[in-house]
Amino acid sequence: MERGQLREELTRRLQALLGEELFDLWDLDLASQAGRTVVRISLDRPTGVTIADCAYWNKKIGRYLEAENVVPGSYVLEVGSPGIERPLSRPAHFARFVGGSVAIKLHDLHQGRRVFRGELRQAGEDAILLEDPNVGVVSLPYTAIKQAHVVADPWEGLRAKERRPKG
Repeated sequence: MERGQLREELTRRLQALLGEELFDLWDLDLASQAGRTVVRISLDRPTGVTIADCAYWNKKIGRYLEAENVVPGSYVLEVGSPGIERPLSRPAHFARFVGGSVAIKLHDLHQGRRVFRGELRQAGEDAILLEDPNVGVVSLPYTAIKQAHVVADPWEGLRAKERRPKG
């Protein structure tokens, strides 16, 4: 089975398996390392992912893959969280972080720039709207985006407390 087909098959199967326990498959990556396939899985859920969750899913997915014999040959399974500055690769990822801060790197120049950073204003089916303080609001098609990730603000919680009226 070709790598793209294997990725699609694993994605379909693991979305169903994870969904049974209200987890989401954030991303799935296949790589080769020392002649073995490396299956990297990032999982997510609204309340966050703990180390215990990763250990649990590593065992459960490992048993599932062995029983179903989905991955040909020898492989290594890695299960983790996408992290606070998680990569964004699908329209659903972007939609979840509308209103937040993101960094975008494009394949080619757009308005003389390849890197944009700012507030994600909108995530449509084909493009995003990003407000970059240096250039204003720009529309960037998903096909132009090489890499994107959430930009975490370590002071966000403190700022929210400062804004509350004192009573």
